Amino acid sequence: MALEELFHRKCAYCEARLSEVDWQIEHFRPKGSVAERPDHPGYYWLAYKWENLYPSCVPCNQSRQDKPLWDDPVAGVTEGKADQFPVEDEALRAMSPGDDLALERPLLLDPSADDPEAAFSYTALGEIEPALGNLRAQESIRVFHLSRRRLRDQRKEQIDTLIVVLKIIRHLRQTGDPAKAAQLESGIEARFFSDSSLFAGAARFVRKDPDAFGV
Repeated sequence: MALEELFHRKCAYCEARLSEVDWQIEHFRPKGSVAERPDHPGYYWLAYKWENLYPSCVPCNQSRQDKPLWDDPVAGVTEGKADQFPVEDEALRAMSPGDDLALERPLLLDPSADDPEAAFSYTALGEIEPALGNLRAQESIRVFHLSRRRLRDQRKEQIDTLIVVLKIIRHLRQTGDPAKAAQLESGIEARFFSDSSLFAGAARFVRKDPDAFGV
């Protein structure tokens, strides 16, 4: 499917790999109803617009509880987008096809129209945070449940691997083998930093300030 390929078979919101059998086409502006506005008919006129469609994993797109882990047995919050679409000012929300969407000022980051990488920061534990108190990033983390524990742990695994490789590269440079360091650095581009890489946003964040991650 075209959407799947356009987003490199990753969820447009969390950058995890899409399940082979269980991923969904998500309507950024919900087509049938709007949680924040019970009298809204849904953005039905955008139901088949490319700019309103994204490939999404089920936990980002549906309201799901963050289930307990073996080492963290307390159930977490229940979040996930469903039909949420918060905007800055309800008075400016588009209610019908003739209304101007440009006036809405959504509180969710649009994966294509915005730059999510500039809005998020990450920790060595794989946690995602809004950069500099960014309100839209904060709402996106909440609505898409980007802080859920299994997702956090997947990001941490990728970050941990990247840190090990960056340390090796730094060691090679310091011990007088810059050619091997450059070769290894070139080889990890597709593995961690390309658009098709899992959790590329987190990896690029580490690359911007490796010292903060102990590299």
